[in-house]
Amino acid sequence: MKIAENQQGMLSIESRNIFTILKKWLYTEQDIVFRELISNAADAIEKLERLQSKESNHSHREGVIHVMLDADARKLIIRDNGIGMSEAEVHQYINQIAFSGAADFINHHDQLGKDTIIGHFGVGFYSAFMLSDHVTIETKSYRDDIPAVRWDCLSDMSYQMKPCDRNDIGTDVILHLSEENPYLKKPELIREIVQKFFTFSKTAIYYKAPDSEPVLMNDPTPLWHQPKELIDSNEMNTFYKTFFNDVNDPLFWIKFESIDIGLRGVFFFRNTRNGAEELDGTVKVYSRGVYVGENIQTLIPKFVNLQNGIIECDNLPLVVNRSSLREEETPEDMISLIYESLSQEVTIAMNEFFEKKRDQYESHWPHLNASMKYAVLQDKTFASVMTRKIIFQDLHGHYMTIQEYVDNVAATAHPEIIYYASDAIEQAHYIEIFKKCGLNALLFDHVIDQPFMRKYEVVRPGLKFIRIDSNIESLFQGYSEEGDEHRIALLERHFLNALGDRLLNMNLKITNLEHPSISTIIINDEKSRRMADMLEIYGFINPTDVSAKKIQAKSTLLINMKNGIIQYLLTAEEPVIINITINHLYDLALMSQQALKPEDIEAFINRSETILAASLNHQ
Repeated sequence: MKIAENQQGMLSIESRNIFTILKKWLYTEQDIVFRELISNAADAIEKLERLQSKESNHSHREGVIHVMLDADARKLIIRDNGIGMSEAEVHQYINQIAFSGAADFINHHDQLGKDTIIGHFGVGFYSAFMLSDHVTIETKSYRDDIPAVRWDCLSDMSYQMKPCDRNDIGTDVILHLSEENPYLKKPELIREIVQKFFTFSKTAIYYKAPDSEPVLMNDPTPLWHQPKELIDSNEMNTFYKTFFNDVNDPLFWIKFESIDIGLRGVFFFRNTRNGAEELDGTVKVYSRGVYVGENIQTLIPKFVNLQNGIIECDNLPLVVNRSSLREEETPEDMISLIYESLSQEVTIAMNEFFEKKRDQYESHWPHLNASMKYAVLQDKTFASVMTRKIIFQDLHGHYMTIQEYVDNVAATAHPEIIYYASDAIEQAHYIEIFKKCGLNALLFDHVIDQPFMRKYEVVRPGLKFIRIDSNIESLFQGYSEEGDEHRIALLERHFLNALGDRLLNMNLKITNLEHPSISTIIINDEKSRRMADMLEIYGFINPTDVSAKKIQAKSTLLINMKNGIIQYLLTAEEPVIINITINHLYDLALMSQQALKPEDIEAFINRSETILAASLNHQ
């Protein structure tokens, strides 16, 4: 077959200069040129390999791509040993299909916006004009009887096609660069781009910078592609730290694959330094080994994105804006299938981790705590399995699920009630009271625990969650004795006279408790306390305004007549001593909740010194 010695022509498109538009509209995405042209080269190699597998008369050759920068000649060359093209194919695929596709891309981009998929309209090849005003193709078809052809095109849309002397099967795409081209000044940028987009490409890709030897840019057989049982954990940890630039080993990793939708990958659960680092992770997405983007919201469940991971799917397009995917450009329901599959894979793995490796599950919990609870709140699939497998520490440092607390703790002492502490320091006084009384509670001390608790109350409406400083008088079995009416009336007068307006709207409850070590304790109504906390979160109450919170929350000052100090007040006659004692007891009760107002601190210090002085004088 003979090629015409010299074919010339003009590409046209309704008086609009497509190359100028491409350069302007895609200006910030120049690295796409490498992604598109190298992807085309990889496709050509894959086509030849498929053909060779069907035709016995073709010997198999290992596919390889070379990216070469010739600074002296100002040329960027992308070479493959793929299927090549004939003159007719260049005319069909470059002059007609690719160009008309590029035109469609331009005509539609206003409606489609920046999420437009480059490859969909065949604009990939013409992205070369983002970097060059002169592009050359030299190509030789795999068919022996087809001569090589050279195609040149300028930015004014004039092209020329003629025979060339190429003997090797494959294609060279040559970009003639201007003197100001940034890649001539910084050749290392090309290495970074190629490694970014093609680090897992199954075709070997070499980059030759000026005055350098060719260097392999990718890993055609990455470690995470291997069967799980063949992967060495130390090697995987090393890979993880290098790839994600993390100084810590992952806690563990989950390898997954869904053959039906061509999905595979690995998730690494991060070491968050016991919760000190809880920023979003990085999940990188690839399509047939080519980088598509990372943290793509429509593709990756939010809770999965708290970890680091790699996802590869054979059916994803390449997009310009790599933060999202356009669903209409993917196979029907593909995005939702991938989303659901990722959710299911993580759910199955974490359920198995809980059931079969409970000790490890608990040891990793400080790192998993927030992300697991967030997953329950965000994802229905995960919540349906893992809600009852979220664990909490109790007052003694042991881990248990809410159901385990109900079965082993609440069943005997307070059925269907889960007592919890939200701050081990702020509620230390109440925690010690619980311990002295042989009672137990769970620690809900993370900011996400409150919304998790509300969700659990919806799942188990029969359960009640009560903070250990709320509605706990029933735990101490308060009771009345003969003659208590008189004592209660006397103590009530003493406390009301001594505290006056300091009580605000706080109620008094005077009773007998089995534990004489308790003198006074403030208990809060759980519902009104939650409302006060919510008003504070939404800015309706100043966090430093203790009085406003006390007014909003319905609180009770519980007074134990079995306590020695309270019994002293029943017989005391000096009003000054009664006043000092009651105000000091009240301040101590407020301090146990970190609710003592700043203006009352000075009075508390002075009163404390008075009590110390009186104590020393009695010695």
